[in-house]
Amino acid sequence: MAAASLRASQPAMTYLINQLEADLGIKLVVRGTTGTILTEVGSIFAKRTERCLEKIGEAVESLLADGTSARRRQALVSRMNGTQYRAVLALWHEGDSLAASRLLDVSQQSLLRPVRELEKLFASKLVRPLGGRVIFTDAGHEFARHLVLAGQEIASALEEIGRGAAGQRNLRIGALVLSPRLILAEALDEALRFAPRQTVEIVEGSYEELVVRLRNGSIDVIFGALRAPPPFDDLIEAPLQKDPYIVVCRRGHPLALSKRIKAKDLSEYDFIFPTEGLRREVLDALVQRWKLSPPSQVYSNWLPTVVAMVRSSDRLAVLSRWHIESDESADLQALDGLPVPHEPRYVGLTSRASWLPTPFQKHFMDVLAQVVRTRAA
Repeated sequence: MAAASLRASQPAMTYLINQLEADLGIKLVVRGTTGTILTEVGSIFAKRTERCLEKIGEAVESLLADGTSARRRQALVSRMNGTQYRAVLALWHEGDSLAASRLLDVSQQSLLRPVRELEKLFASKLVRPLGGRVIFTDAGHEFARHLVLAGQEIASALEEIGRGAAGQRNLRIGALVLSPRLILAEALDEALRFAPRQTVEIVEGSYEELVVRLRNGSIDVIFGALRAPPPFDDLIEAPLQKDPYIVVCRRGHPLALSKRIKAKDLSEYDFIFPTEGLRREVLDALVQRWKLSPPSQVYSNWLPTVVAMVRSSDRLAVLSRWHIESDESADLQALDGLPVPHEPRYVGLTSRASWLPTPFQKHFMDVLAQVVRTRAA
């Protein structure tokens, strides 16, 4: 049945499986009198391989006109080859044809030949010249993005069967600037406690930067404030806990000693304004709503600077509640008597809708959810 679906003869299929088993050093199938069945490892590999092929199909579909039949799409997928795949991936990872040709140790002409074959196959422009080099068009970029995600399915399969590449990160987390770091650290410590061979990479950045990396497959999840809804249809969000914005000051601040605070009391103090982002939008709205008196003397999105300046002066800032409850903000105090009006804000995980976590990745998410529940209680 498998041989028929792949349009291969039974002997050819047997040869391919034998070769794959030899390369991996592990049994994928068990042969008996009633036929051939997958081993447990074989089932894992088969599931990931199927997902890989689906994503290659999505790559092809991104280049085709609406209404193209599934049969036509599959026929085009079957005509792609490994040389074309490697050329596209090299161009993706290096950014241009000059760097990609150096990576593969070939001439630019040799690198681009299989790419031109794909352009002819799909009747679509994948690359364009730029100053003596060649880069992806928008269509080529989207095509390559799907192929990168397809390749990650095989990488995940190898990890799950214990044949992952040396140095491969088992979990890559994008942490937003205002994400509750202590919660993330506690969850990682617990998840890694009994997984000594697993490695985790944490990348900090703005939401806009991390969303690009998430969709490109260079990180697995984003931890921090959700956008509700996410800006792209291929992303999903999993809320963990409400984390509202609050006005904060240093301990011992004149406002912290007041029993009743009114909005007009804030006009006597300078706010530290974010340069951009959701906090800036919230604070701009407060200026109008509470009739505050900007402009501010200090504008910064770098939280260590914001926290340090609030600690050492009578300046105020808008931060998240979980952030000021962390050790790094122990000297700050929330002005609880003056809640900040804004849309409900949740902290959680953002991931690709099509993402299938490995067992370790799923374990981390379960641990993180438990840590959040424990702290919220």
